[in-house]
Formats: sequence, C-alpha cells, structure tokens
Amino acid sequence: MSAYLRWAVALTAGACVVAFTTNAVSQEGGVDLRQAAPQQLAFAPPPNVPVDLGTADDGPAPTLETLVAAYSQDTDTVDADTECMAKVVQHEAGNQPLRGKLAVAEVVLNRERSGRFPTTACAVANQPGQFFRTESYHVPRTSARWREAVAIARLAKAGEAAPVVPGALYFHAAYVRPKWAHRTRIARIAGQIFYR
Repeated sequence: MSAYLRWAVALTAGACVVAFTTNAVSQEGGVDLRQAAPQQLAFAPPPNVPVDLGTADDGPAPTLETLVAAYSQDTDTVDADTECMAKVVQHEAGNQPLRGKLAVAEVVLNRERSGRFPTTACAVANQPGQFFRTESYHVPRTSARWREAVAIARLAKAGEAAPVVPGALYFHAAYVRPKWAHRTRIARIAGQIFYR
C-alpha cells in the first residue's frame, strides 16, 4: 500500500473517531473538536492537503436543468441584450436540448468577446449575413420556451454553467454542409455542429 493510501485510510479512521467523539466531548463541557486547532488533532494531513472540519460537503454541482429553473424567474423584466440572445437561442435552438441551447448562447458571447464581431448580443444577432433581425422576430412572452430561452441567456451571461463549446464562433444544423465547415470542429450537440 502506498504511503498516501495508508495516510488516507488512517485519516478516514481518525475522522470517524473525531466525528464519533465530538458530540460526547462537547456534551461533557470539553473541547469541541470541530473548532480545535490543527495541532490539537490526533492526526496531521500530508503537506499541501487542506483540512476543513468545519464545513459539510456542499454536494454535487447543480445540474443545467436546476440552473435553468433558477434563472427562469421574472421573465417580464429582461434587458435588451438578454432579450436579443434569448431570441437567438429560441430561433436557432428551440428544438435542441438544454446543452444545445446553451451552446448557441455561448457562440453569441464568444463572438462578443472575440474582437472579430460586434461587442453586444444585439449587434451580433443583427449583424448582416449572420443570424436575423431580432426586432422582426416576435415570440410569445408567456410561453415555457421563452422562459427557458431567457434563462439560458442569463445563465450564459453569468457564466454559471461550465462551457459546452469553448471558443465556438460558428455552428450549423447537422443536415447541411456550408462552405465554411472546414473550420476547427469543436462538438456536435444533438442536431448542431459547432466550430472555432
């Protein structure tokens, strides 16, 4: 058994003893081991391994579905750039899974930041020959699809989800082959292919 593995087993056993004895000790008016200084503990971690006995595991990162649900509140108040991005998401990826919708929103953001395209979501969406004229695209503001598109736009702008197509500037439906498809392919998500 490696030294690190032996240490991990010992640490686990020691942590179990600490957890078991914490309540008993603190009930008798002794030292609360959760607040004890590291030198007071019966074990020491190897170098460069942080020990935090005071916090519980926060659990797994929230899912994309959970984040979208959180960001879909209050769709009556939407700023212009979020609205433009949400229109692009709904128009270009309305029939795609959440990851595909997020990927389209990322393309808009990546273009804004690239220095090769306009610097706002509305300017990116309305650039001639790119997406479409957002002022002419009217969507039902009370639909679940609109709330989801707004949530995806907000989520992408906030950077709360891990990128699904890092650096992507272009995409197309999988059933077509545009002349520019020789670019570096990043991913295929459902019915769309994304490129740098």
